[in-house]
Amino acid sequence: MKTGIVMITLGGPRSLAEIPDFIKCFIGRELPAPAMKAIIERYRLIGGFSPLPAITEEQSRRLNDALGSNFLCLPAFRYAQPTIAQAIDSMDDAAVAELRFLLLSPFYTSVTTGNYIDTAKAYLEEKSFSPPVSFIHSWYQEPLFTGSWVEKIKTEAFDEQGYYLFSAHSLPLKYATEPYQQQIEASMSSIAAAAGLRHYSLGWQSIPSNAPEPWITPTVEEKLDEIAATGFRRVIQVPIGFTADHIETLYDIDITHRQYALNKGLGWRRLTSLNAGPSFIGALHKIAANFALEES
Repeated sequence: MKTGIVMITLGGPRSLAEIPDFIKCFIGRELPAPAMKAIIERYRLIGGFSPLPAITEEQSRRLNDALGSNFLCLPAFRYAQPTIAQAIDSMDDAAVAELRFLLLSPFYTSVTTGNYIDTAKAYLEEKSFSPPVSFIHSWYQEPLFTGSWVEKIKTEAFDEQGYYLFSAHSLPLKYATEPYQQQIEASMSSIAAAAGLRHYSLGWQSIPSNAPEPWITPTVEEKLDEIAATGFRRVIQVPIGFTADHIETLYDIDITHRQYALNKGLGWRRLTSLNAGPSFIGALHKIAANFALEES
């Protein structure tokens, strides 16, 4: 009998027409027309859709091929289809002997990773589907994950005179005591040490302009100000907080951060995302195949 691997991430709209329903599902309410128009325009600027669902599906197919016939890998999205519940139903139909939920962010916070875990647990209880279950998260220390970023740095943008600006999605400051921030910082340090980086730091991104409370800083923009002031002329942005492309890499980084850096007189480029590259699939293979049930 097979071991089921449910690969969970946020999800995203596959077309402009899907954006209103996706946003309503994501934030729990409909947005005013001007706010929705602004969001639709951002998606239009990156091609009219989020590539995240298709990338996750490709990751699932490639991981399934790597793991072999004793495993069944399926994608699942918190705010899009196939949902976490639909993936669990498919695993039930396949009568898997064991069920592993692989959270595709290696960093843990209650508002994302924790929320996905709670959603899966609640639906499993509702279904009375009870194979041995485990949740694979906080895998930021996996050497092959670190190695995936090191390989990208060395093959795409190794620059002894450049400044490496790592970036990750910020959170409200009230979540700063959760593992997320420390895990991001530790992962950055491991990558920088393994790649031999001399000049690097971390900036936080994607803070809502109307945020009613303080968020974790410094922002990417604040770091770019500092980098420009210290005399560096080239910035390589490393999207460490994201394992696949979506609106926060393609719009927030590639459009907003790029333009901000250029306005500061900085040369700028971004490392490509891990997506479904062979090194990252190798990391996921090791994580999924070797996970011990008692670690859940």
